[in-house]
Amino acid sequence: MSLTDINDITTQRMIEACISRNAKPDIDSVALALLDAHFRAFEINMRIDAVIAGVRGVSGNVEVENAAA
Repeated sequence: MSLTDINDITTQRMIEACISRNAKPDIDSVALALLDAHFRAFEINMRIDAVIAGVRGVSGNVEVENAAA
């Protein structure tokens, strides 16, 4: 598992937990959301970079529809 691997199920669940708790893509917000979701410290430590990247990726994907059409 690389530091930015977001393809394992635990990392996906962590990303979902952060999104459902409206975590911002920074270390403090993500870590608090994961602790609130009862993930263990060693799991958070192993995957924090991937989770932040996942939260950042989701918050950065915005669809804009053309209102003139």
